[in-house]
Amino acid sequence: MYCKKEELSRLYRQNKSIFPAENLINSPQMEIIDGSNWSFDPKTQTIWNNRYWKGFYPADYDFANLVMMYGLGFFKRFWPESGPSKEKKILGETHPFFSDIHAYNQAIDAELPETGKAVYIKYRDFPFNNFDDVIKIIDKDTVIGEAFVSLRKPGKGLPIFHFVLSRRYSLDYMTQADCSFIFHHKAAQPKPEEILGDWDLQLVSDAALSPPILRFRFLQGGVAGGRTVSSTSGSPKASAGKTSPGPGLIAEFIMGGKLSHAGNSSSFGEGVLMSLNLPAQVAKNAIRKVSNDLLVGLIDHPGQPIFQALQDFKGFIMAGPGQTGKKEKNELNLPYLLRRVIPKK
Repeated sequence: MYCKKEELSRLYRQNKSIFPAENLINSPQMEIIDGSNWSFDPKTQTIWNNRYWKGFYPADYDFANLVMMYGLGFFKRFWPESGPSKEKKILGETHPFFSDIHAYNQAIDAELPETGKAVYIKYRDFPFNNFDDVIKIIDKDTVIGEAFVSLRKPGKGLPIFHFVLSRRYSLDYMTQADCSFIFHHKAAQPKPEEILGDWDLQLVSDAALSPPILRFRFLQGGVAGGRTVSSTSGSPKASAGKTSPGPGLIAEFIMGGKLSHAGNSSSFGEGVLMSLNLPAQVAKNAIRKVSNDLLVGLIDHPGQPIFQALQDFKGFIMAGPGQTGKKEKNELNLPYLLRRVIPKK
């Protein structure tokens, strides 16, 4: 997941598949069932997700790779063929997160002359059957693969790129479903004194986290020295370097960030970012504590200026239960993480 193209290519060449295609089978349930098909370890901040295999591209920070990472994020899911057959086929699908595409395929154990023991992913329908994957299961939760333009012979097509599939990944690669479940079931409302300090805000999409788009400082009321603050008592206030009056938690703007993807770019300035009024989000339990250095939040008011700023980046906006967690109430949400800039010792 952190490997660049050359390193991932080397790992692919050097490894052989140590498990058969049967190991690819995922949970039949797509809904998160804690302890069954999904789990979260707060100490290591690691998610295990057997709902599907999350796909990862190489970690190179070039334009083409960024387009794939943010625009073409995907998962693969596998299940056994139904029916009385003694040797059941392993069927699957590849699904790009931001599309209606479900490219159905079959996973077939293979011994290939140049690749060795591997699993051949054969796509069923046009136009996807113009492509093949050859994957190697290097441990129970990790797969390294290569995609090809198909020549109808496993491993003999025209190579396109390498990728990783994983059922176990860090919070750096969490999905919106992961974020929402942690928010509702694995986090609690923090006390103001627990979250004082500098924080970076990252947006969550199914494909990847954004770079930090805001750095700010949580302070106790009455000690702000920055240009713009927001407080639990109301909307953002300009302080122009003066002390902010009043008790309670306040947020002081430090710097804004920029989000670029697929030819679109948006800079996030003070006004948009501080209109989030993060102290008020804390007060109404819309920001929750996972650990001393990690907070998770959901904004469920599409009228917020940041929703307008993200019109070209709709992959960061999620439809689902809002802050209250009521399944019958489907809302537009903006899930995000807050990471402490300097972790507590």
